[in-house]
Amino acid sequence: MYLCIALLMRQEVSPLLVDWVGDFPTYHVHRMIHRKLLLTLGLGCHSFLAMAQSPSVHGTQHPDHELQDVVVVGSRMPEIKQRAAASITIIPERDIREMSQILPDMQAIVGYFIPGVPPTGNNVNERYNTLRGRSILVLIDGIPQSTPLRATSRDLRSIDPAAVERIEVIKGATAIFGNGANGGIINIVTKQSKEKRPFGGQSQLSYTDHNFFKSSEKTAGYRLSQQVYGQAGSLSYLVDGVYQHTGSAIAANGVYLSPRYGLGDTRTINTLAKLGYRFSDRTQLELMYNFFRTEQDGPLVASGGKYLVSPRIGVPGTQPAEAMPEGLPYNHNAYLKLSSREVFAQTDLEVSLFGRSIKSVADYRKHNPKSPRWEETSGQALTKASQGGARAQLLSRLTPSSQLNLQLLYGADFLLDQTSQPLVDGRYWVPKMTSVNYAPFVQGKAVLSDLLTVKAGARYDWIDVHVPDYTVLRTKKSDPLVQVAGGTLGYRNLSLNVGATYNGLKVFQPFVSYSEGFSIYDLGRTLRSAKADVLSKIETDPVRTHNYEAGFYSHLSDLFGEGTRLDLQGAFYYTYAALGSDLISQNGFWVVDRSPQRIYGMELSAEATLSPKLSLGATFSALEGRKRLADGSWNGYMSGQSIPPLKLTAHVSYRPIKDLSLRLFALHTGSRDRFAPKTNPTTKESQYAEGEGVVKPISLLSLQGAYRLGAFTVGLGVENLLNTTYYPIQSQLVARDAEYTQGNGRMVTLSLSYRY
Repeated sequence: MYLCIALLMRQEVSPLLVDWVGDFPTYHVHRMIHRKLLLTLGLGCHSFLAMAQSPSVHGTQHPDHELQDVVVVGSRMPEIKQRAAASITIIPERDIREMSQILPDMQAIVGYFIPGVPPTGNNVNERYNTLRGRSILVLIDGIPQSTPLRATSRDLRSIDPAAVERIEVIKGATAIFGNGANGGIINIVTKQSKEKRPFGGQSQLSYTDHNFFKSSEKTAGYRLSQQVYGQAGSLSYLVDGVYQHTGSAIAANGVYLSPRYGLGDTRTINTLAKLGYRFSDRTQLELMYNFFRTEQDGPLVASGGKYLVSPRIGVPGTQPAEAMPEGLPYNHNAYLKLSSREVFAQTDLEVSLFGRSIKSVADYRKHNPKSPRWEETSGQALTKASQGGARAQLLSRLTPSSQLNLQLLYGADFLLDQTSQPLVDGRYWVPKMTSVNYAPFVQGKAVLSDLLTVKAGARYDWIDVHVPDYTVLRTKKSDPLVQVAGGTLGYRNLSLNVGATYNGLKVFQPFVSYSEGFSIYDLGRTLRSAKADVLSKIETDPVRTHNYEAGFYSHLSDLFGEGTRLDLQGAFYYTYAALGSDLISQNGFWVVDRSPQRIYGMELSAEATLSPKLSLGATFSALEGRKRLADGSWNGYMSGQSIPPLKLTAHVSYRPIKDLSLRLFALHTGSRDRFAPKTNPTTKESQYAEGEGVVKPISLLSLQGAYRLGAFTVGLGVENLLNTTYYPIQSQLVARDAEYTQGNGRMVTLSLSYRY
């Protein structure tokens, strides 16, 4: 069934496959995507699919083994993911719980399970986190966690996994959410009470250490979590609280890791509260509040480090008295949502008010005469953002005939965002910006004879960003003073999306799609390095992306015997942006490279149930990014800031007896070596530019297990099972001495939970 794709695309797919890991080809890729990929997958297999519906090919269906339909709410129009005409990955509660037993970190969970997202770098910095090489819009129950005016690089690390029920990842540019979703969206759905009884709950205690028999290492940590929930009549509630204290992070060779941006010696608090009231079978009101705090305050300071020579490590010491603990002092999220079905003529209504406030503290920077900043002074940067808004939408259903079902989603969003980046001493690195965003949208879906689903939509963003008069904070006192006259930056953007999927066979459900993305990419980063004295002269144009995708979902029952199943998912994609968003380093600071960009890649994932006791899974993703050079050629490569190496994951789940489960996780990343070292004009040394470092492969194993004893569950998690010495890909690609840090050595977690 998949042969038709390869045959029809044979002339141009073969070179791609042969040369994928090495020099990823770009020649003809634009033409291939436009002329071949969309038309071939959408139309070329039509005759095959029609023949496959005959009884001799289709075979006997077993209802008990049919593919379980997964409903996605992150698309704003609840739908089955296999019919959404998009690549969607769902991380269910079980996967979140089991990976959290190994490392309770949202970056680690998303980085492992989601193709197209790089694996965790064992730190809190998400500057290198992209989805298919583009920016991600992170949502918690629909509340934006991304701060487009000045990125905090803490979007995922803004909630504890214990508060999360599932994670929905919709890949590719999406018009339905607007600003910031060039690579796709990650919608984090928080837990809610599902119990009908008045009271229930769960308590858990965890203990983690590198070496249980050597307490002098000070690597021990612990974690306490408590959850209560219930329902009484029309009222439902859930309260979830977590406190975690991690010990000092340590490498496989027993050396402490650099504390800069690290996960060691942190204290984390997360509190989730949800209250729901059902007025009737049709109408419900829900209130949610989540508080998250994580700060680092340990006995170590960073020392040494030479890129490609020796790692940056942690040594005993204290931070300067004026330094604040690094991390997130607070991240508040709250919403009030009213949902009502059948408000009129088969139309559902949803209205929500939401608010968010966050404060992020970066690491303390001591003045370095060789690389000065902030007028040749020491300092520490903060990022503060407050956001509030409203969303209103209507979903209407029409059935003109028994062969045609229509849905129409329409509404409007409003967002007020105030963001700034001051230093701890009060000086402003980025001025206080205020953004007002209005955006009407519409999305339609038609299902023809339950065989073909066609979707199309549009969104118009009306954004005004007010910037006050400000003075650029110079790097050197001798630099000319730049005083910028403020004003209002206006952005008007229409984003479109269209897609289609064939639903006739669960054994092969192909889809094609086109979507447009829009983003005010980290405006504050541009303003803080301005050279012009008038706002209108500064390059602040947004990033607009055009995304093309062709993919499939596949479900095969009883392939390996009675009761077995195989689920497959794959996609090819291509994205173009006339103005790029890649970060490059200039004089020690990251600036935005506006060169035109092309990104292309592929993803595959598989889940197989071989028996009631044994199941397997794997994912593969590879992508490459090119940028146009001054001579007009596309011979330039995008930096590692946006483009990670290929990633391969695999996991095996085994349940030898009813109450015992074991799961082995494997991770492998490829190499990426696209840039040559350059001669530093000051030191005359040959070195890689920041973000252009050579990345070498990584292979890691982790283990999780659980044994249930009535209401008790004993858990085991082992990160880096073989105690492998390695450098995370982020440490390699950034090519900075100060960030050349090794990954965690073996960490063992024991837990005990009680459900009542």
